[in-house]
Amino acid sequence: MKKRMIAIALLILAGIALFVFVSPLKSHKAVSQQDLRDADFLDDKEALLYFSSSADQDAFGGGKSYALFISQNGSLSSFKMKGLELGSAKVHGDSVMLEDKNTIYTIKNGLRSHKRGYQHTGDSAGFLQNTDGFYTLYNSGYDKKGDGYRSELYRQMDGEWKKDVIPYYIRASGFHNGAIYALIPTADEKGYQLLQIQADQKKLTYHIITEWQYREGASVESQLAVDDQAVYFMVRGQKARNLYQMVKINKKSGEVELHDIAEYKNDEQTIYSSMPFSFKRSFFPYDGHLYFIDGFGKGYKIDAKTGKTSTAFTLSRDKMKADFREITQKGSSLYFFTYSYNKPAYIEQYSLKTGKKVKEKEIGKVKEIVTPKSHLKLYDFEVMKGF
Repeated sequence: MKKRMIAIALLILAGIALFVFVSPLKSHKAVSQQDLRDADFLDDKEALLYFSSSADQDAFGGGKSYALFISQNGSLSSFKMKGLELGSAKVHGDSVMLEDKNTIYTIKNGLRSHKRGYQHTGDSAGFLQNTDGFYTLYNSGYDKKGDGYRSELYRQMDGEWKKDVIPYYIRASGFHNGAIYALIPTADEKGYQLLQIQADQKKLTYHIITEWQYREGASVESQLAVDDQAVYFMVRGQKARNLYQMVKINKKSGEVELHDIAEYKNDEQTIYSSMPFSFKRSFFPYDGHLYFIDGFGKGYKIDAKTGKTSTAFTLSRDKMKADFREITQKGSSLYFFTYSYNKPAYIEQYSLKTGKKVKEKEIGKVKEIVTPKSHLKLYDFEVMKGF
């Protein structure tokens, strides 16, 4: 009897030891605003995810969002906020910006929050070098005081947030060298105007560069990519419904060029499947080229001057089946986040120079936050220093 009791005790101790060795490596911790005020909070963080419910879930106050911080040891910290459809989470150096429907949070040596008017739909966000602060842009809806649509821009200047109104609906936007570029519908809604918004000066100014007419049924399939010479974006259906083209607009002359990029089998399922899984991130500039990633995970490399296209890489087929997928580019690397319900999440790193996968990391506790009943969608993904 005594030997049996000793054996049972040893089994219990062994179980405890196994739990201690296995479970803490990939833990989950819900953090509060007080935790974010810790000046060292960001020190070991290497990736940031932004999940939120959609605007309809927030109609009666039930919306929510989460910023998920992934540490170098694979552990996960979650910060819960109110919801914001298409909201952003942004990283610049040792600074982070988060947002929900009525608050902007910034983290740098602690936490600061800014209450603002209600927003129901985000558009894009970034960092202004001249003002050493973030900006965030919203599609705010119809103006209650007028007949037109309005978008609102919040800019961090001298450490404080400044609000400006842009009296247009913004279909897509991009940022380069202190300016935000936006596609806004023409009055007859048969084309788009390219608007340049000079955002890095105290007084906001904007002007129209040119106008582009599109064919009925054509659709914009990406945010804007911008370099010193031109603004670029992807469209489908301008020439044929199964053909993706790159629109290139010269910033000085307003001249518009179209370049054929990718053609697919002309059937409904293939056309639907080819659509980029990330409107925000599927198209970006790097080192004199543009990169476009389609719904099959195929990455195209496009010469910015000539439009000549080649295949750069293909994302993992198994990972492309995931319930949640998002990409982000940092320098010469592309990062691919994937997660399927009740399974571990992963981040894969690809080299834009070689097209090869160079690293993969598992994140185990996303399933504790993002469940089928949570109604959360993935709206942003950023890689921080040290990944």
